[in-house]
Amino acid sequence: MTQQKRIIIYLFSILINALGNSFMVTAAIGSAPWTSASEALARISPLTVGLAIVALHVLALGSALLLGSRFSWWTILLSFSLVVLFGTAIDFFLSIHQLLYIPETLWTRLLYMAIGMPLISLGLALYLQIGFVLMPPDYLMKSLISRFKSTSIGATVSLAIPFLIASILSLVERELIGIGVGTFVFLLLNGPLIEFFQKTFPISRRVR
Repeated sequence: MTQQKRIIIYLFSILINALGNSFMVTAAIGSAPWTSASEALARISPLTVGLAIVALHVLALGSALLLGSRFSWWTILLSFSLVVLFGTAIDFFLSIHQLLYIPETLWTRLLYMAIGMPLISLGLALYLQIGFVLMPPDYLMKSLISRFKSTSIGATVSLAIPFLIASILSLVERELIGIGVGTFVFLLLNGPLIEFFQKTFPISRRVR
């Protein structure tokens, strides 16, 4: 696969991930952990969900640096640019949902969740296979894995951080924001879905 095709697939994976997140946010029955924290932050601030994602991802990158990770300025710049693209795309897709349709019944909300979750996992499956530059939460997870010397503990703690942020902000608002059954279903199924899509859509690591 040529480098140009890999870049196109890489950017496509970010947009697919953002589209999936927009479906889960619109379903309003629980989002992926970092998105749920962003929803909560957006609720108590003038930020949009997309801008809240950018803010929290910058926090994640800063945390990774504090934990001892070292990045070149070029990597930091690319990672930040990736987050801006991701956050902007989520805001764009959310605005499309607002214009077209917002599900109100439980069944349509469940349908939106069922559409959004596989899209997020597909985007992650493609993105992780190419892995030019990772988004800040992924660097934070790698730093925590290195710190705890355990993949399972590091990954769990990295997801617990946004879950804790969303929980604290929900307490401030006295209402669960972004946390729901969809959050826990996502945590349960995201890994298997990523593995399924990586086997279904393998990307050669050889560059022609």
